[in-house]
Amino acid sequence: MNNLLKTYKFSNFEVVKGSGCYLYTSNKKKLLDFSAGVAVNSLGYNHPIVKNSLQAQIKTGITHLSGSQIHEFKIKLSKVLSNNSNKGDVFFSNSGAESIEAALKIARNYGSKKGKDEIIAMTSSFHGRTIGALSVGSNKKYKSNIGPVPGKVKFCKFNDVSHLRKLVNKKTVAIIIEFVQGDGGINICSKNFAKAIKETCKNKKILLIGDEIQGGIGRTGKIFAYKHYGVNPDIITSAKGLGSGIPIGATIVKKYISKIISTGFHGSTFGGGMLQTRISYNVFKTINTKRFLNKVLINANLLSSLIKKMHHLHNDKIVDTRCLGLMAGIEFKNNQIASNTYEKMSKNGLISTLIQGNIIRLTPPLIVSSEEIKKAIKIITRSL
Repeated sequence: MNNLLKTYKFSNFEVVKGSGCYLYTSNKKKLLDFSAGVAVNSLGYNHPIVKNSLQAQIKTGITHLSGSQIHEFKIKLSKVLSNNSNKGDVFFSNSGAESIEAALKIARNYGSKKGKDEIIAMTSSFHGRTIGALSVGSNKKYKSNIGPVPGKVKFCKFNDVSHLRKLVNKKTVAIIIEFVQGDGGINICSKNFAKAIKETCKNKKILLIGDEIQGGIGRTGKIFAYKHYGVNPDIITSAKGLGSGIPIGATIVKKYISKIISTGFHGSTFGGGMLQTRISYNVFKTINTKRFLNKVLINANLLSSLIKKMHHLHNDKIVDTRCLGLMAGIEFKNNQIASNTYEKMSKNGLISTLIQGNIIRLTPPLIVSSEEIKKAIKIITRSL
């Protein structure tokens, strides 16, 4: 028994330490982690970059500074995020949901000056569990029995160009999209759909909000997932892997939008703290190298080929497999098969994430080795 609010189905094991891609339990069981704290621990556990950053920060004697106070790593992190994305200005917060809240608020503020107040989001989308973020998420289960959520949101069928064109009108201020839908089941945006969004936004002067919370920071083999598609979002949200376990969110806003933001428009008590930005800066610099990202792509190709082979051998249970970078989804014929497989995987030493009832999501740390990928697939196969 514990006093935790039952918002999760909690694990039946207690974690005591971690190293590399492995977690260790209180009863001395070693678990290969292909969830990575829900795609958060990009550098795995006990990584020297994170550890050394923590130790360096402790030496300063500072654990918190107010949002208005300037320091080295707030400037450095904002610069590398801006230079490697849309060249915009950066607002720091504590989580993905908060980065989305800021993006929506900024977009609506921009639209209010032009008589635009409608947002187009996607079916199977997920952008967070705060009230504003829920408004652009399509899963009704997450927003039932809580009263009204902010309105003026339309949902476009994911990858459906004709539906997108039907929804757009003169009141549309923004389109928000995850280029790889994480919670939705690793649904990958088509090149054709991304092209249609780009053209629509350009022709109709609509803002594009790219949700890079799960797909960004090297997860797909590029520093941001949108870079696979030749688009350049006006507003970008980032979190999860950016801190590799340290809570941080970032909203990157093109300068033609950010210039209209006034002092006091938005804020975050803990956003942009020295601890968070120091670690995130060092994490970003570590991941954003050709060598690191090439290794992600090599391992991604291995993961993709192995789950496709597994699908072929077990097509009586598996309906589909989808993979971009080190984001993979295994879709089962029904919830029961998925649940049984998921539970057996855990017992056999592999941590994953069960989503949508019938999909097992794999998001290992980006430092995962080829041998660890092969081991994970063997465990899944044995668990089927």
